[in-house]
Amino acid sequence: MGLGLIAGLVFYFADLKRRGQAGEGAVKIVFSALICGVIGSKIPLLFEGYGWGVLLYGKSIAGGLVGGMFGVIAVKKAFGIKLKLGNAIAPSIALGMAIGRIGCFLNGCCYGKIAGWGFDFGDGYLRLPTQLFESAFHLAAFIFMLSIRGKVKTPGILFKLYLLAYFIFRFFNEYIRENPVIWHGLTVYQIICGLGAAYISLALLKGRKNGREQRRERGWRAAAKRESV
Repeated sequence: MGLGLIAGLVFYFADLKRRGQAGEGAVKIVFSALICGVIGSKIPLLFEGYGWGVLLYGKSIAGGLVGGMFGVIAVKKAFGIKLKLGNAIAPSIALGMAIGRIGCFLNGCCYGKIAGWGFDFGDGYLRLPTQLFESAFHLAAFIFMLSIRGKVKTPGILFKLYLLAYFIFRFFNEYIRENPVIWHGLTVYQIICGLGAAYISLALLKGRKNGREQRRERGWRAAAKRESV
């Protein structure tokens, strides 16, 4: 997990330097994401009945991503930061998660259900290596975002799309993970991912609507300018 965090931060600041966006606002954004991400990573575990001791050692990636997302929103509003750094943050997170989930595999946590093949994580049963499945997802997302980011024109859009893809992936990955069901056949992580996917989808639709209105307004202004000439 430490290696994943370091790799993500190094990539983030190197990418911002390349873009010419490395400044105080970028630092505030990433550290608010980290702090709120840590807080968010603890909350889902309380719903699984682990007790307050989990605050010392437990973590949830789904909860961490949601906490980090709202942490960035809060710090930008608090300090009036206008920077949109999602296109740099998204691949940084994906790289860190790809490495971090290998740590989960080596630690023997976050494993899958008992199956006819897999790995023994200490209880004598072969279990699906869901940690490696997730690591592969994040690595694929990292490579894909690197391949298209030069073509992406909308600031911050990669972060929203990455989160939406992860929430969908994690929702279905939960069906083969060994996590307790808490409500109507769903785990706490499926509930978080469902709500997260709905929120991101609404944000994307709102952004698309605002974009159309801005383009229409620019068209009206250009037409008015031509008529005045």
